Amino acid sequence: MESGTGILTRWHAPEGWSTSDVALPAARQALERAHRNPEEVDLIILGTDSPDYITPSTSVVLQHKLGAKNAGTFDVGCACASFPTGLNAAAGLIATNPSLRTVLVVGVYLMHKLADSTDPMIFFYGDGAGAAVVEPAESPGFIASAFHADGSYHNYWGIYSGGTFEPANEDSLRAGRTQVRMINRYPPEINDQGWPKIVRRLAENGGFEIEEIDFIIFTQVRKPTIELVMKDLGLPMERTHTVMQKFGYTGSACIGMALDDALEQHKIHSGDLLVLVGSGVGYNQAATAIRMM
Repeated sequence: MESGTGILTRWHAPEGWSTSDVALPAARQALERAHRNPEEVDLIILGTDSPDYITPSTSVVLQHKLGAKNAGTFDVGCACASFPTGLNAAAGLIATNPSLRTVLVVGVYLMHKLADSTDPMIFFYGDGAGAAVVEPAESPGFIASAFHADGSYHNYWGIYSGGTFEPANEDSLRAGRTQVRMINRYPPEINDQGWPKIVRRLAENGGFEIEEIDFIIFTQVRKPTIELVMKDLGLPMERTHTVMQKFGYTGSACIGMALDDALEQHKIHSGDLLVLVGSGVGYNQAATAIRMM
C-alpha cells in the first residue's frame, strides 16, 4: 500500500478525543497567527465527515470549546471536498455581508475512530485538522470557485447505518454498517480525469490560464494520482505539495494541512496564484483559486 499511496506514517489522536478536540488546536493556532482572539470570530465553518454527533453540528461544539461566544456556526458535509467548499462559502458570505469580518474555516478528520480495526482500509486513515482565518481585504484574495458532484457514487464508500435511511440497530451493528466501509472501489479515472477537468473549469471561471497557477494542492489520497494530474495539466511537480507520506490520509483536513506545511516550507509566496482542489466520497468536488496576500 505504501508504493500505491505514498503513505509512510500516520498519526492518531489520543484515546477519548472527539473530532471537535482535534479541531480545537488548529483553530487556536490559526487565530493566533491571524492575531485574532476567539471573541472576534463572527462565523465558524467546519468541514468533516467524522462528526462528533449526527446532530448537533460539530461546529457548534467547537465554538463552545474555543470560546468563540460571538460566532455563528455551520457544518459542511462534503467529505474530503469540505475545506475548499468552506473557503468558497466564507468568501461568498463575506462578499455579501459587510457585518462578517472574521470567518474561521476548519477541516478536521478522525475517521480511524469510525473504522473497523480489521478493515484493510484503516491503513489510510490519519487524524488531523487544518484551519484558516478568512477576512475581507482591499486587494484581490479570493478569485473563483468551481464545483462538481456525481451522486451515482453515493453508495460506494461511507457509513450507511445511523441515519434515516437505516437507523442503527443490532443487525446493523453486527454487520458493521455503523462503521465506515468501502462497498465498491472508485474507478481511478474519477480523480485522474476529474481533477484536471475541475481545474480547467476553475481557470475558466477565474479568467486565468493553467500555466499561470503558481501552486496547487489536491486531496492527499494518492501521490501517483497527483503526479498523473500534474502531467495532464502541464505543471511541474515543484508547483504542488504532498503530506500523505507524513500524516496518512487525513480526508477533510488534508488540504488545510498540506497548505500549512507548504507555507511552513516557504513554497508559497505573496502574490502567488494558489489553487486548492478537493474531492470526497459521494462524489463531491470543490476547487478554489486565491491570490496570496
